[in-house]
Amino acid sequence: MAVYSSSCVLCSGNTSFDSTMSATFQALNYSWPYNKRAYFGNTSSDTMSFGGVLSLPQTEFGLIESGGDSSLSYLLYNGRLGVFPDPVNATAASEHFLSRLYATNQLLNPVIGMRFDPLSPKITIGALDENDYQGNLNWVPIITPNASWSFRNMFTLDGLKGYNGSVLPNSSATYATLDSVFVSVSIPELTTYLADAGYAGPINYTILPDGIVAYVCNSSEPYVALTATINGVDYPIDSTGNLVRSISSITKWGTCSVGLSAWDSSQPHINLGLPFLRSVYLAYRFPTDSCPGFYGFAFPSGNVNRTSSQIAQTPASTPTQSSQCLVFSSPTATPSPSFETVQQIQTLTQKYRVWGEQIMCSGLARWSDLSSYLNDHTTPPADRLRDDGDDRRESTSTLD
Repeated sequence: MAVYSSSCVLCSGNTSFDSTMSATFQALNYSWPYNKRAYFGNTSSDTMSFGGVLSLPQTEFGLIESGGDSSLSYLLYNGRLGVFPDPVNATAASEHFLSRLYATNQLLNPVIGMRFDPLSPKITIGALDENDYQGNLNWVPIITPNASWSFRNMFTLDGLKGYNGSVLPNSSATYATLDSVFVSVSIPELTTYLADAGYAGPINYTILPDGIVAYVCNSSEPYVALTATINGVDYPIDSTGNLVRSISSITKWGTCSVGLSAWDSSQPHINLGLPFLRSVYLAYRFPTDSCPGFYGFAFPSGNVNRTSSQIAQTPASTPTQSSQCLVFSSPTATPSPSFETVQQIQTLTQKYRVWGEQIMCSGLARWSDLSSYLNDHTTPPADRLRDDGDDRRESTSTLD
């Protein structure tokens, strides 16, 4: 978890954290372990609260104090709420805010639900809202990771499909990961996909000198044909405004950048980034003592581009621990959050000491007389600061 310090002038985003406004903030004086070239800061702690409903004291986070690479600023725009407890580091997992909330009986269930689509973004903590998705929740286990893997939230992917359901080369029965700060989808054999109309469809493309894939779109917007198949269910990845970016500063006139990139030789073979996450509803059952982690996929509710037959798909299998780990209690009431605005926090009510001389005023004074008095009395001589029995008065007051 990380936030930008209010003192970081060049940091990306439009929100920041002012530590001077918190009575429980503590600077821990060591570097945040996830520092990058685009953002750098130290680890701090404070009380973490979700609308006054959930609260955790002494929660550690990265306070980013410098950011100098605008090309990478999207990696931590406005901050980051990491919701994946590290399955390799047991100590870090136990200190994760989700684990602590559940251990202190603040959560009804060890689960969160997420919608990343820009029209209706939402996160629910401790329960799943059935109004947020449609179709069956498709639960798949998260694979126990190898400590050397770059990503530790992998699951098995049936495959990737292109135009007319064609299965992309080297994409079947492989590992995939979810990455909310990756703005593309990495696929194997990207050049093969682009060059073969059987996979990409009848499109014209170009690869720019910096490796950016662009489709020709000077007369109409092309369609990127890409579907992820998970546990027997096809999840189309939205093209318009998602995989295809019509307005982009990185492409030349008449082309649209495309959210596709080639995977490298390391695991995972496929990274389903933001284009995929914006196309689905995602549930995450985080690990507890008796249960591993699971991802649950469904289709977003509302006016989305999905057919009834797509929504009616059923998973090919059910996890063996479903009855133990994937049965959740329904909330009986909706909590009422309370938020304190910055303006409310900045309203001072504490008493403070005021030093000065008594001034007796009667009637109206001329500005010239008042100005003259202030000029003569603004800076008291040093000997007037001693308690020498003069007319100085000490008083207390309150700012409302």
